Amino acid sequence: MKTILTLLLLMTVLAPLPTHADDDDRHSRVNLDGAIARGEVLPLSEILDKVLPQIKGRIVEIEFEYEKSRPIYEIYIINSDGRRLEYEIDARTAEILGLEDED
Repeated sequence: MKTILTLLLLMTVLAPLPTHADDDDRHSRVNLDGAIARGEVLPLSEILDKVLPQIKGRIVEIEFEYEKSRPIYEIYIINSDGRRLEYEIDARTAEILGLEDED
């Protein structure tokens, strides 16, 4: 019984704490919102308008990050062969910088 109470207490105490991934997501979102507001990068909707005709597959994930001080949108897709691919997009110009096979 004591073990169960200890586990319940730990779950109650630890549950509200944010995870590391949540902190990263929040930090990335603040960076992105600030960069868009300052006109340093294009909003995702504009990026997608420009690159979707060139992307072949179903988008499954999009990330924003700085790579060597360059703002990048990473667009992950599943192509018709079922392979996961990553497009790296310059967030300032919507230029496709690269395509990597994630499999």
